[in-house]
Amino acid sequence: MLDRSLKTQHAAACRLRGERGALAHLGTWLAELLPPPRKVALVTDRNVAPFWLKAAETALKKAGYATHSLQVPSGEESKSLKILGNVWDRVLTFGVDRSSVLVALGGGVVGDLCGFAAATLLRGLPLVQVPTSLVGQVDAAIGGKTGINRPLGKNLVGAFHQPHLVVIDPDLLSTLPEREFRSGLAEVMKYGWLCAPDLLAQLREANDLEGLRGRPELVDAIVRRCAELKIDLVEKDEREAGERALLNFGHTTGHALEAADGYRNLLHGEAVAIGMVAASFLAVDLGVAAATLPAEVSELLERYGLPVATPFTPADLLPYLGHDKKRAAGKSRWVLVERAGSACIVEEPAAASVERALVAIHREPTAEELPPEAPAAER
Repeated sequence: MLDRSLKTQHAAACRLRGERGALAHLGTWLAELLPPPRKVALVTDRNVAPFWLKAAETALKKAGYATHSLQVPSGEESKSLKILGNVWDRVLTFGVDRSSVLVALGGGVVGDLCGFAAATLLRGLPLVQVPTSLVGQVDAAIGGKTGINRPLGKNLVGAFHQPHLVVIDPDLLSTLPEREFRSGLAEVMKYGWLCAPDLLAQLREANDLEGLRGRPELVDAIVRRCAELKIDLVEKDEREAGERALLNFGHTTGHALEAADGYRNLLHGEAVAIGMVAASFLAVDLGVAAATLPAEVSELLERYGLPVATPFTPADLLPYLGHDKKRAAGKSRWVLVERAGSACIVEEPAAASVERALVAIHREPTAEELPPEAPAAER
């Protein structure tokens, strides 16, 4: 399915291997790059562990690695200094040295957290990414971005740390909850709007989530296409100084939504979905795109059950936009789509235009989203 090397200026080449059943080859493929004997710290989360931890441990131990495993809570709230500290301490108690390897078995959260631990422990340990989510397989596990969140924003503390190996096994998506799979499709659509309209056509042909998941060969093709697109962009621009920044389409508002939500309810892909709609309205407001773009973006998102609006107001979101890590020289940077397959970066768009785009994605909260009323004595 996939066998590529990602070459960058700042790190040794990253090998990307992918096929159904790839998890069973984890130890063999790692041994080709970093042969045993050496210690491996395997980091996963409590949702993934019951399904895939034993198979990963078996593959590593069979290849001759002394393997120690640890589990972190699932969800975005694990990308915190507290959980990172726990990972540091647990890995250090395993007696690792600079030849040891950290393996991230999980979705984007585990990949970011374990990756940052690898970047910082002993001033840098080898890293292996084994993504178990669609977001991870098509995007997050590739390219070396690692980090944790802070109250002011998402991924504000982190490092570029390229993995030695990325193992992509679409079979691991079989245990992914439906909502998580939908969330990952937002990143697939992102590639489609930026540079690969064929991906949008494939999603329209599959029609909806049931139609897509019923065609594993199409899922495989989409995962491989997105992975190769990400590889190509990272090779051109590892540190996001230019073209790689286009991958932030939908992420400026998306990250603000996640921060405003306190990383509790919105999944990353859901936030990015709404963010892509906001960016589409901004593109129209600035005269970059045709007036039909927001409806086109929204239609495909809604077809796959992704949100296109939020109860958060512009006043809720604007403070977080000011702390967005993608700012440069004090200026905000927005990725805007001109049409399917063509995008640009706009610096510091007019505040009024940004606010109109945020108004356009606002909706009234549902009854479940309203805060509970205070007891009469407290009113």
